[in-house]
Amino acid sequence: MIGIVFNEEKKGAIELFDYISKWYQNKGKIVVTDIKELTEDCEFLVVLGGDGTILSTASLIQPKVIPILGINLGRLGFLTSVEKQNIDEYLEKSLDKNNYIIEERIMLDVEILNDGKVIYKDIALNDVVFSRNYLEGMLGFLVKVSEVEVDEFFADGYIISTPTGSTAYSLSAGGPILTPEMDVILLTPICPHTLYARPIVVNASEEIEAILTSVGRKSIVTVDGQRHYKLNNKSSVKINRSKIITKTIRFKDRVFFKVLGDKIGKRK
Repeated sequence: MIGIVFNEEKKGAIELFDYISKWYQNKGKIVVTDIKELTEDCEFLVVLGGDGTILSTASLIQPKVIPILGINLGRLGFLTSVEKQNIDEYLEKSLDKNNYIIEERIMLDVEILNDGKVIYKDIALNDVVFSRNYLEGMLGFLVKVSEVEVDEFFADGYIISTPTGSTAYSLSAGGPILTPEMDVILLTPICPHTLYARPIVVNASEEIEAILTSVGRKSIVTVDGQRHYKLNNKSSVKINRSKIITKTIRFKDRVFFKVLGDKIGKRK
């Protein structure tokens, strides 16, 4: 069984969806196009879109753990497995498990609390961003790691990311690049008003808590760049490594650092 979903807003997605569906059917595969009908017997789920489509799909299929084979129809497509122009080559390769590796990527359980009571729960593959409202000034917030205070920061925000998310917003904010199989959590301040605030990498077994300390400031938490939650001056956010993981397919000829250089670096 092969699953296929697509982002209908992407140019050419419907035509490519039809092509891939027929291609796998001609190879004798059962093709399922409704996420709700997928089971863990599914060999993998083909996702047509960009990184945003991958992130939303990873959330939608939970708690089922089905390997994702992403085909890039977006701009960057760092999380995808295949570029559109190489589709025929990699469809053929996908039929033989010896051609690819299934990578396991950690996810983050997110709890948003007001007055100590949980009001929202979510799960993130990429990152959780604690940020100010567009018209507000800097935020003050206290960051704790497993109940131990790290410091109180004044900044535009704070990013808590997985290794997968280290090449996203955190990278733009000056965070390090982590390889996706690492079992760690990355903490990156956004434009901190201090000389000493630096990104921190902690073991994924640690609980991260960010507590808003700016009285009267409006702020939001954004999960994977897609889901937004408003905070007030009594809000806090707790983040833990989830028991749920995301599996992605990486073809053996697509090495992480080469893909990194091709996507966001300069390579001769």
